[in-house]
Order: sequence, then structure tokens, then C-alpha cells
Amino acid sequence: MDTKPNPNPNRQVIIGVAVILGICLACCAAIGVVAVLGAPAMLEWASQQAAPLEVGSAAPDFELISLDGESVRLSQFQGRPVLLVFGATWCPPCRAEAPLVQELHEEHPEMIVLWVDMEESAPTVREYVTEAGLTHRVLLDQSGRVSETYHVYAIPTSFFIDSNGILRAMLIEELTRPYLTKTLPLIGVAP
Repeated sequence: MDTKPNPNPNRQVIIGVAVILGICLACCAAIGVVAVLGAPAMLEWASQQAAPLEVGSAAPDFELISLDGESVRLSQFQGRPVLLVFGATWCPPCRAEAPLVQELHEEHPEMIVLWVDMEESAPTVREYVTEAGLTHRVLLDQSGRVSETYHVYAIPTSFFIDSNGILRAMLIEELTRPYLTKTLPLIGVAP
């Protein structure tokens, strides 16, 4: 009679624990790489993801519903420069740049300012807009479709579009006055 030894249950437990520990170590290593590389590397990665949309090309047209319930198309602003900003209410840098974006709206009535909120509910966005005192157009990209079209992988991301609908600059980080001083003239707006 041929008898096979029973598999050692302790060995199976040890192998299972070793596999789980290996997975945990791999995850920790990945988190460590992100922590060591930090935000600049992540911004560089995000800008590489946005590469399909090139400066000098036509800005893709889109249609979204505004916070006021109005249907808004980018092409309806043909003939005027546009600052197109993608963000979200939960994003600290988006909140930090909001007063500057509002100032631009007030200082430059010749420029259209569109703030596209990414995938949040209208009540959440409405509460934030009221709290922040924003008066420029706020559009809702609840499906994320327009954000994908513009290859937005990090927020805030801003696009500077001239009066002919041509993308003249894009920035994947918080807007600053020095950046605006050199960039607004590219779309025909004096800083």
C-alpha cells in the first residue's frame, strides 16, 4: 500500500504569511518611492500625461452645464481670451488659488474665466462657490469627460486660450501672479 504524507499545515501557513508579507513590502516600497520623489516628480509625471494636448493647437470644444443650470460651450467665447481652470472643492491648492482667479475675473472683463469642477455634486460646489465669493462661471464636469479630453491628471490645471481658440499655455500647479504676468500676454491680456 502506497501512502503519501499529509501536507504539513504549518508549512502552508508559513508560505501564506510569507506571500502576504511580500505584498506588504512591495506596497511599502512603492509608497516610499513616492515619498522620496515627492510632489515635483508627481507634477512631472502629470505633465507628461497631458502631452497629447499641445500648446499651439486648437483647444478642444466642449459643452458643460454651469452651476446656474446654463449650457455652456467653449466655442461660444470665440473672439475672447479664455482662462480655463480645472479643480475641485476638496483640493487645497485649488482653494488657495481661488481668490487670485476671482481677482483675474474682476480685473480683466475682456477675459472669460471658466472654472471646471471635476466630478462633484452641484450642492457641494454651490456651497463652496458661495463661501469663496466666486462670481465667474463655474462648470460641472460630473462625468469627468471634459477633464479626460483635456488630459487633466492633476489639479489645479489651467489652460490659457487666445481669442482664436488656440491653446497658448498650460500650467499643472497653483497659479501665481509672476506666472500670470508672463503668461496673460500670450492670450492678449495685459497683466
